[in-house]
Amino acid sequence: MEESATSESTALIDIVREAIQKEIESYNYYYKAASIAVKPAAKRMFLKLAAMEEGHATELGRHLSDLEAQSHIDKAMTSNF
Repeated sequence: MEESATSESTALIDIVREAIQKEIESYNYYYKAASIAVKPAAKRMFLKLAAMEEGHATELGRHLSDLEAQSHIDKAMTSNF
C-alpha cells in the first residue's frame, strides 16, 4: 500500500511537471504570435493569452511544490529508521 501511494504521488508530480511545460510552450507560442501581430487588437489578445498561460504555469508550480512537499513527508513517515 505504501508503495502504491508513493507511485501515485510520483505520477501526479510527473503530470503536473508536464502540464507546466505545456503552459510554458503555450506562453511562448502566444508571445511569439503577439510579437508578429500587426493589428493592435490582435497583439493585445495574444499578450492576454500569454499572460493567462503564465498564470497557469505559476499556479501549477504552487501545486507542484505542495505535491513534492507531501511526497517527502509521506516518504519520511513510511521509511524504516
